[in-house]
Amino acid sequence: MATATAGTTPGKPMSLGQHILDKGTEMLQSLKPVKQMQQHVCTFALYSHNMNRQIETHHYVTRINEDFLQCPVYDSDTARARLIGIEYIVSDRIFETLPPEEQKLWHSHAYEIKAGLWVNPRVPEALQRPELRNLTKSYGKFWCTWQTDRGDELPLGVPSLMMSPQSVGSGILNPELVKSRDNRYGIDSDDLKKWRVEIEEPEWINPNADYWKNTGKGFSTEVEETEMTRKAPYP
Repeated sequence: MATATAGTTPGKPMSLGQHILDKGTEMLQSLKPVKQMQQHVCTFALYSHNMNRQIETHHYVTRINEDFLQCPVYDSDTARARLIGIEYIVSDRIFETLPPEEQKLWHSHAYEIKAGLWVNPRVPEALQRPELRNLTKSYGKFWCTWQTDRGDELPLGVPSLMMSPQSVGSGILNPELVKSRDNRYGIDSDDLKKWRVEIEEPEWINPNADYWKNTGKGFSTEVEETEMTRKAPYP
C-alpha cells in the first residue's frame, strides 16, 4: 500500500450540500458526548508487539468521574485529524480491583508525566499541576485502531495494544520524536521534567502494568474464525 499523506483518506471532497447538511444537523442536535471533551493531551505511545514503532498521540479527554477518563485518540490536533484509537484511564483505586490478567493490558503514567512527555498544549504548567499529581497514579489501556504510522490509508486489520514510554529497555522514546513535538508547540520537555521533580511518584506501581518490563513480552491481536452462537428466532 502506498504511504498515506498525513491527514488524507481515500474519497471524494466534501460537497457544498454536505457542508450545509452537516451545519444544519449540528444546530439541531445536542452532540452531548462530544461537548464533554474538555482537555487536549499530547503524548506518545509505543506498539506493545513492536516498541520500535513509536507515535505521537493526541487525546481528547472526557472525565466520567474522579476515577475514570475516556479519550478518543487522534494522530494530530488539526481539523483533518484521523481518529486512531481510544484510551481508557483509571485511578490506582480502580486498577487494583481488576483481575491480574486484565491488569497486564494496562500501562502506568508516572514516568510519562514526570519526564515531561505528557503535556496539555498551550496550558500553563502551573494550571496543569493538580491534574498531573493525580494522573501520575493512574493507569491507561489504549487500543490503536488505525495504524497511520505505517501508511495505512484506512483503518485496517485488528486493534493493536499500545504502551506508555518508560525509562528502560524497549520503552525508551526516540528523542527526535519528542524534539519534533516540542518544536511545534514551543515547549521544552527537559524543562518540564525539571518543573515536575516535586510531583510525587506513586509509592507503588503494580508490576502487572507495563508487563513487558518484567517479562520482555508484549501482546498482539489476531482475528480467529469461529462458529457463531445461534439461538432460536424471537417469537
